[in-house]
Amino acid sequence: MARPRSGALILGTLAALACLGLAAQHPLAPLWLSGALCLCMGWAAWRPWTIGGLLAALLPVASFAPSTGWWLIDEFDLLVLAVLAGACARSGFQSFCNRLPSTASCPGPGAPARAQVDRVWMGLLAALGVSALCSLWVGWRDTGASAQALAAWATRDGWLQALYADYASAFNPLRVSKSLLWALLLYAVMRRVPPERQRDMARTTIAGLLCGLAWVCALVLWERGRYVGVLNFSDSYRTVANFWEMHVGGGAIDAYLAMTVPLAFWAVWLAPSGWRWVGAAALAILGTYAVLTTYSRGLYLAVTVSLMMMAIVARRCQIQPASGGRRRGWALRALVFALLAEAVWVLGGHSFMTGRLAQSETDLVDRVAHWQSGLGLLRTPADWVLGLGAGRLPAHYSAQVPDGEFPGQARWQRDATGAGQVVLSGPPTRHEAAYDFGLTQRMALATQGHYRVRIRYETDAPVVLLLSVCERHLLYDFRCQWKHVRPEAAVKDAAQWHDIPLSGQVFSGASRAVAWREGMFALTVLSTGHAALIHEVALLDPQGLQVLKNTDFSAGLRHWFPAAQSSFKPWHMDNLYLEILVERGLLGWLVLGLLAAWAGHCVAQGLKEKDPLALALAGSLSAMGVLGLVISVTELPRIAFMLLLILLTTSHFRRIPQYSRCVTERQKGASAVFSDGRLSRARPPGPIQEKEV
Repeated sequence: MARPRSGALILGTLAALACLGLAAQHPLAPLWLSGALCLCMGWAAWRPWTIGGLLAALLPVASFAPSTGWWLIDEFDLLVLAVLAGACARSGFQSFCNRLPSTASCPGPGAPARAQVDRVWMGLLAALGVSALCSLWVGWRDTGASAQALAAWATRDGWLQALYADYASAFNPLRVSKSLLWALLLYAVMRRVPPERQRDMARTTIAGLLCGLAWVCALVLWERGRYVGVLNFSDSYRTVANFWEMHVGGGAIDAYLAMTVPLAFWAVWLAPSGWRWVGAAALAILGTYAVLTTYSRGLYLAVTVSLMMMAIVARRCQIQPASGGRRRGWALRALVFALLAEAVWVLGGHSFMTGRLAQSETDLVDRVAHWQSGLGLLRTPADWVLGLGAGRLPAHYSAQVPDGEFPGQARWQRDATGAGQVVLSGPPTRHEAAYDFGLTQRMALATQGHYRVRIRYETDAPVVLLLSVCERHLLYDFRCQWKHVRPEAAVKDAAQWHDIPLSGQVFSGASRAVAWREGMFALTVLSTGHAALIHEVALLDPQGLQVLKNTDFSAGLRHWFPAAQSSFKPWHMDNLYLEILVERGLLGWLVLGLLAAWAGHCVAQGLKEKDPLALALAGSLSAMGVLGLVISVTELPRIAFMLLLILLTTSHFRRIPQYSRCVTERQKGASAVFSDGRLSRARPPGPIQEKEV
């Protein structure tokens, strides 16, 4: 009699409990989020081969960090747990006596080769898991954390400290390592997808990336329309969409666009005429607009190289475009003309990008010096072999590199009475960096009058504070109201309220688009080498209503969001390959290099078979490979996860799914449960012959 898989059921149950337990603590909409996650669980259980597409499609919108204040985890982590729970439940309750049908049960000329390929993949993934655990342990040890500290973190206060920690804390190794954990767990589930659904799994992942690109394009238009104007290319405003990881700089949106924009052009190449082609062409134009408005020279190069490579490979591998006759040819020419006009409009004249291109040589010298400073952190043979540990670059760089210090920090703790408070500090020595960091909270702006701040705080010296309310999406301030607080002596009375009116521009909407701008309150310490203990802060609008949340920090930094606006060097190496080397050592660098090389080998096999999906993944990975020369993504869990998912999806091209006549009736029934009794529409009905790998 068939029995459920206990391992899959245990993993699925744990994932579901963790997912719903965290959703219940969501600061904004716990009930709505729990319901949405339950729907995702049900979808993953119903269509487990689509989970890659679901995650790729929702990634750009599955984070509300500026509003929740969550740092260690975000809504995307809950989404991963939800699909993992659903897929594991489907697998666990599957009516199997043993396992899914495999090529080992269908002896044929291709079975040994496929078994060998599986062993290579499993070996690489095992090595990846061991390397990840090793770098996590090295990073954990480097923080000086102990078993007693781990036990303390299991308390409510410990959980609050972890959830709202910072990049120099002992929790950063956990934060940057979770992407590898999610990828390995999901790949273990995805391998159980039946053979006839393997191609559907790769196809839905690519479709999900295209849907995600559409989300990003819509968010880019919405952001620029509110703040600088859709057609304004002269202001120094770089688009970030909803990639809140960029609150300390980095290239999250650059990396996501590098992985997805080549797919839009791939869709233009292969989409049939009609509404599908029109949709693909529109997505290519909007994706190009998003790329151009990041003003990232590395992204420009990455996308250009990727498109050229895809064109050459498509020609050499004879991956033909969809037929459409003369009308399609004219449509392609019109699209090329529109793209060129778009590029000339953004880059020509007196645009912001013109100045960036002019200073490319100076920026390259500065970046090389940054790379040398990062490599200088590896001082012993053990550092070179094992690295500094996952997530430990910011702590070491800020402490050891001259002029590499953090521009400020915000840490939550409890005082002697048990009340919450925030230790807000400025830069240790560099006064010019003090304006580049603040503790922020989002808010709706009042269109008339001025705001007033009421605050209780302590200092051990005459610390200068900057209080401000600005129109701000993430990195750039527009109209502001502000006040510098310059006490003549240290503030010792924590019970005393300080009432501070703000002055500056009134936020009356000059246009309908401007009226939709979001507001952000920011609290900044401008004095170097000193900190302020913030006990409570309230912001009163012109009508006297208090508009902030969690004003006494009793719930940690819930709703609060530490954010930088410049001085981003301490947080990134700005080179994917060097950051892997610095944090994970030669061991981690070698393992990830072998995984990338094998993924490339799998894609090459797919291209030999003239598989269009292989061309899509080749374009995505090549763009990311080029961008990795100037962007690092290991510190961006959402982006790192998606890159790993694309790498693992390439295994489809070496594990060619087959159904042969030797599949037993019991195996057919088992596979039918996963596929609802239907074969993929991409395959003809009837038995499929074995094929050599």
